[in-house]
Amino acid sequence: FSPEADIFDTPSAFVVHVSLPGAKKEDVGVNWDAEKSELSIAGVIYRPGDEEFIKTLAMDERKVGPFERKVRLGTRANPAAIDADGITAKLEDGVLRVEVPKMGDSDFVQVRKVDIE
Repeated sequence: FSPEADIFDTPSAFVVHVSLPGAKKEDVGVNWDAEKSELSIAGVIYRPGDEEFIKTLAMDERKVGPFERKVRLGTRANPAAIDADGITAKLEDGVLRVEVPKMGDSDFVQVRKVDIE
């Protein structure tokens, strides 16, 4: 599934809030692809409980399982100038907050994994 996100474009950074209730930081990955000017957030959310408990599930409304959300910052013609080394991510209260700082123009392209606090 693709989780919902809010994207804020401030003068100094893009801030992305992704709704991930029940996710654990070790089960979530955040990557920046400068060539595509794209933030990729992927992982899995597990239903809590052992196999016997899960068999007793009477109503299934929450989204669980593998997920992926890609967010393009800027456009292909005009990609966002990002400080890839300054990207931070924090998972708190079911919301992943990724801050992507802006910088001047650069021709350097890299794909970078972001650690989640």
